[in-house]
Amino acid sequence: MKRRNFISPLVLLSGLFFIMFMASCGKEGGVGPQGPAGPKGDSASGTVIYSAWLDVLFKPDTIHQANGKIDTVGFYAVIDAPKLTLALLSTADVKVYINTNDATDPVIYSLPYNGSSGLYIQLTAYLQKLELYSNADVGTNLASGKKYQQYRYMIVPGNVLGRSAAPVNWSDYAAVKVYLGLKD
Repeated sequence: MKRRNFISPLVLLSGLFFIMFMASCGKEGGVGPQGPAGPKGDSASGTVIYSAWLDVLFKPDTIHQANGKIDTVGFYAVIDAPKLTLALLSTADVKVYINTNDATDPVIYSLPYNGSSGLYIQLTAYLQKLELYSNADVGTNLASGKKYQQYRYMIVPGNVLGRSAAPVNWSDYAAVKVYLGLKD
C-alpha cells in the first residue's frame, strides 16, 4: 500500500493567509494628478425652499341651513408660498409641518395629520398657495407669552426624473437591443 503525504489543510490555509497579508502590505503611493473638472451643475437643483415658522389663523368653514342657522363644518387657512410655481407643483415635494408645542420645546408633525382622537389636518398645494383644512381650529395661539401651533413649509425641487415605463416593445429583440445600447 502506497502512503500519500498530504499537507494539512490548516497549514495550507495559514500559508494562504500569510501570503495575502504580505501582498496587501506596502507603501502607499503619492497623490495622483488632479482630474478634469466636471460639468457645472444646475444651481437650482437640490435647493430646498422653506419658510420661517409661521403664525397661521384658521377661519370657520360654514354652511347656511334652511332654518337660518349657520353650521361650522370645518376650519381652513391659506398660507402664501410665493415661490411655489407651476413647474414646482409638477416636480417638487411640498411638505408642511406643525409645531404643536412652543419654539423652545418643539413637537413637530408632518401634514397631512390624522390623530387617533379623530383630529385631522389636510394639505392642498396650488400655485403660490398652501391650503390647510381641519375639523378643529388648529391655528397658532398664544399662551403664557409663548406661541403654539406654528407652521412651516418646505418645497424640495426634484432634479432627476425617475425611471418611467419604457417606450419599448420588450418582445422585439432588435428594439430592446437599441433601447439598452447592446452590441452584438
